[in-house]
Amino acid sequence: MSLNKQMMIFIASMLLILLIGTFALNLSNTKNFLQDQLSSHAQDTATSLGLSLSSNADPDDLPTMETMINAVFDRGYYSNITLTDMDGKILYERTNPKEMEAVPSWFIHSIDLQTPPAAAVVQSGWIPTGTLEVTSHTGYAYIELWKAFINLSTWFLLAAAAAILIVVTALRIMLKPLKQMEKQAEAIVKKEYLVQDHLPNTVEFRRVVSAMNAMVQKMKEVFERDAKTAERLQKMAYQDNVTGLSNRRHFEMIVDSLLDPKEDASPGIIALIRIHGLKELNDQFGYLIGDQLVKNIADKMQEGITSPDALSARLNGTELVAVIPSESQNKIQPGLQAINDAIPDLLSELNASHAPVSVSVAFMDYQPGDSRGKLLSSLDYAIQQASEQGENNAFYYSDQAQTDNQNSIWTNLIEKAIQEARFILYQQSAYTLDGKIDDKEVLIRLKDEEGTVHSAGYFMPAVEQLGKTTEIDKLVVGLVFDYLATHSSTHRLSVNLTRSIILNRDLQSWLLDKLQHSGSYCKNLSFELTEQLISESPETTFDFIRSLKALGVAIGIDHFGSRFANLRYLQGLQPDYVKLDSAFSKAIESDDQTRSYVSSLCEMAKSLDIKVIAMAIENQAQLDAFKELGVPLFQGYYYGAPTPLAE
Repeated sequence: MSLNKQMMIFIASMLLILLIGTFALNLSNTKNFLQDQLSSHAQDTATSLGLSLSSNADPDDLPTMETMINAVFDRGYYSNITLTDMDGKILYERTNPKEMEAVPSWFIHSIDLQTPPAAAVVQSGWIPTGTLEVTSHTGYAYIELWKAFINLSTWFLLAAAAAILIVVTALRIMLKPLKQMEKQAEAIVKKEYLVQDHLPNTVEFRRVVSAMNAMVQKMKEVFERDAKTAERLQKMAYQDNVTGLSNRRHFEMIVDSLLDPKEDASPGIIALIRIHGLKELNDQFGYLIGDQLVKNIADKMQEGITSPDALSARLNGTELVAVIPSESQNKIQPGLQAINDAIPDLLSELNASHAPVSVSVAFMDYQPGDSRGKLLSSLDYAIQQASEQGENNAFYYSDQAQTDNQNSIWTNLIEKAIQEARFILYQQSAYTLDGKIDDKEVLIRLKDEEGTVHSAGYFMPAVEQLGKTTEIDKLVVGLVFDYLATHSSTHRLSVNLTRSIILNRDLQSWLLDKLQHSGSYCKNLSFELTEQLISESPETTFDFIRSLKALGVAIGIDHFGSRFANLRYLQGLQPDYVKLDSAFSKAIESDDQTRSYVSSLCEMAKSLDIKVIAMAIENQAQLDAFKELGVPLFQGYYYGAPTPLAE
């Protein structure tokens, strides 16, 4: 029982006891007063009537005495008047057996009024001739007592109701700070930080609220400090100080992950920008101007490459690189050419128009399975070709015939696969420290006409180019629900949310409606989205995720920690788990800065009760490294390759 109810019951009980005591005391005093009045009334009547009878000239004139007694008795205030002679013989007697109909019988039986008889001697001169006995009737006393009871009861009920109302209102006002502290405690459990701005007037409550506010503020500061530490470590480890882009270490980690055929990565474009004459610019105008030019070129590169999934990095003093997954030459070339065209203006802004500075841009396609060294060598060759074409030129290095032929194959394959429903769900499980399955990540696969199964990285770029992403998203969700309808899954299924779902309100409504009508399926589902999607459109993403969580669906963040994002979004989003970017697994064994950064991510997630899953685990050394950092869940080829979900 709550303190509020206990205090209300206690105070109400005390008020009831006080009112009941007052009621009983007043009723008792009224009863005693009426009883004394009855006794006094009987005695007065006996005395006065006895004197009247004694004054009768003829004591043997009984009719006259009867008349006198009747005159008194008929007034109705007496229960009994008896006249006896000196020998005790009754000469005349009148009794009144009438009950008071206005008074309930239960009330009469509950209250016993004592009315002792009063006596007087009847004399003739100095000689006693008889005795007169008078007893007052209790009916009128009961009537007065009943009226007093009704009045007292009415007052009692009104006073009790008013007192209880006042107590309830007063307690609600006085205990309101406790309700706010309860909300604060619940918010702390949810890793939210709620501060009471209004301090109560009660001294004790004011102290407690102030202490709670101080504790909440301290916890908020701890989280803010952890978030800032993680962001600082990330920048120290992976960010170039001049351009704000990724450094070479971060580039190599991410590219190795994108080129890993096991990671379902998509093919795309990789571009390299080489700045010529930077040393001469530094010698002539100083390093500040040189750094500013590199920064401006980096900004122009990011403006020209509009893909939200692009990774931009600075490889060394004169080279910038960009990796753009799921993009083609035609979409990327205009933005890269704009960099070449902007060089004269950038130099003019720095008052260095006469500096011998130019750039060469080279770009080419890449496929999962390519090696990083081979790509960089090919880009170096392409840069030489761009330089031979003159200053500020771009060169595209690719086998165009092969690319066009491959695009045509993909187009036909996707369209036929959608028509013939040749898509299969695969799964890869996440495991606990003791080797038990925690959940299963759902992966989409395509089976071609020859029966070869292709990963999503093979066909998703073609799906996006054909504008079929919505159809594939609905297809995946439909296959997952079909599986849940026919299998009693004991493990949660994790489904990746694509950009099309996050940015398409109609598709969101479709998914929410499907979940609402699915009922029990929600507890067996979790949806994952990348950290990049959250950074792109936080308001839309947060609203949609809150709707999903309201239905009981778990939420996860994929590729966590790889982007330069404000990690404070975790507090507002409160995901159930995060999946560390697979790029960390490539460096966790040997790179101390990566270990420090991942350790800070784990500490921050732990403070918010968010589970952490290490991805792309391929050997025992990686597993041990993540274990040392406190990671509780693991997923990767170390535990086995993805398998069909139906198995």
